Amino acid sequence: MKDKRIISIKDSKLRRIRNEMREVLNCFLEAEWKNAFNNQKRFLYNIDGKRRTIDDMSSEELQHFRMLQQKQNEIRKIGDHSICTCYTCGKPDQDMYYNHPYRAWFCVECANLAKSHHTRIKEKKRHGEYTCDSDDEFSKTFLS
Repeated sequence: MKDKRIISIKDSKLRRIRNEMREVLNCFLEAEWKNAFNNQKRFLYNIDGKRRTIDDMSSEELQHFRMLQQKQNEIRKIGDHSICTCYTCGKPDQDMYYNHPYRAWFCVECANLAKSHHTRIKEKKRHGEYTCDSDDEFSKTFLS
C-alpha cells in the first residue's frame, strides 16, 4: 500500500454499509478475544473456585495459558491496526487515513490534528519553547 492514502466515501448508503461491515468485523474480533479470555479463566481457578497463580500451574498449563495471552495480544493488534477503527481515538465510522510508518489507520480528523500539531511544534521549537522529539517524529509521518 502507498505511504499515505485516504479512503473516503461520499455516498450515505455506501457509508452505512461500510460502517455495518466494520461493526461486524469488530464484533468478530471481540468475540475471539473473549473466547481466549474465557479459556484463560480455566487455568486461573481450581475446581473449588480458588484463585491460582502462575506458580501453581504445570508447565503444560502455563504454556497453554501463555499461548492464549499471545492470541489475545494478536487479536488486539489486528483490531488496533485495521481500517475498522481509528488507531488514536477508536472511532469506527469515519473516513480513514493510512499512515505507513505506523502501519495503522487514523480517522481524517486525527490525521489533520497530527498535521496541525507538527506546525505548532515547529513554531514552538523555533522559539525554544519545545524540546520533545517523539511528538515531532509522530506528527511528521502525517505530512504529505
